[in-house]
Amino acid sequence: MTRFSGKKPHHLEFFSRQVGEIRNLLHVLETRDGFEETENRPRMDMYETGDEVVLEFDLPGFRLEDISLKVCGITLVLEAYRPRELTEGRFLCLERSYGNFRYVVQIPGDSNPCSITAEYRLGVLRVTCPKSDGVQVPIKEITP
Repeated sequence: MTRFSGKKPHHLEFFSRQVGEIRNLLHVLETRDGFEETENRPRMDMYETGDEVVLEFDLPGFRLEDISLKVCGITLVLEAYRPRELTEGRFLCLERSYGNFRYVVQIPGDSNPCSITAEYRLGVLRVTCPKSDGVQVPIKEITP
């Protein structure tokens, strides 16, 4: 006869983690619903070093006070605004973007969202997400 140890079987714990990841991805998709195809989105690079994940956004010509960066769980939301510059004459070519910019990206699961830092220099916003050294947040199941 087996004794109940109080721990969830391994396959149920694995399933619970997978369900949590699916919920996080659905949350990211929900926040992207407001994003229209015509809306501007800055270019982004994401790379990983030994102890951090780095995201770099191209935001040339933006003022620091027009950039907003929020962390919602494991989702990073970048919003920025660049006004259109008024010029004399008429445009012959108009390739630079202006107006509202938005980028929603999911931070890799092994990053620590509480330790994220950002730096804006020379038109590049660099967001550094330190890794959490394999420490995972315990999930506690509460049963009535």
